[in-house]
Amino acid sequence: MAANSSFPETSAFRLMVLGTDLANDFAEHLRETGLAPKHLGTLAMVEQGFARTQDDIARLMRVSPSLVVRLADQLEQRNLIERRRDPENRRKHILTVTGEGKSLLAEMGSLAAAVDHELAERLGQRLSGRLDEALAQLMGKLVADRQRPGTARQTGAG
Repeated sequence: MAANSSFPETSAFRLMVLGTDLANDFAEHLRETGLAPKHLGTLAMVEQGFARTQDDIARLMRVSPSLVVRLADQLEQRNLIERRRDPENRRKHILTVTGEGKSLLAEMGSLAAAVDHELAERLGQRLSGRLDEALAQLMGKLVADRQRPGTARQTGAG
């Protein structure tokens, strides 16, 4: 892509538009559960081992710690996570996904797989594979960068 491309021609713009569209579609399906995408993101980060504490989640999601406390409260009330004090630092809480949380993630994983399948049909096998590879690489770098304290910009936006 040329450095002087117009904004709508940039990968950043296209990813924003497509990501927002996909996120909105997925949020519609998720709404039936009474949860928001950030709830599911929190569950997935904990389950995948990307985050262990509420502070880890705030750093990875670029949200305020108080938002993560509210998300964790709501998830705990629905028995989707368990929260316990970190024995090494009593000011921190360690989160674990419950059996019910794992079931919800599996259900949402099936929904996401169906969306992936639709995308693959539109792109074809070769392009779909390349997209998966590129997204996995970008996601890995994002998580690695944000797991290092002091490297992620946090915002108060929720």
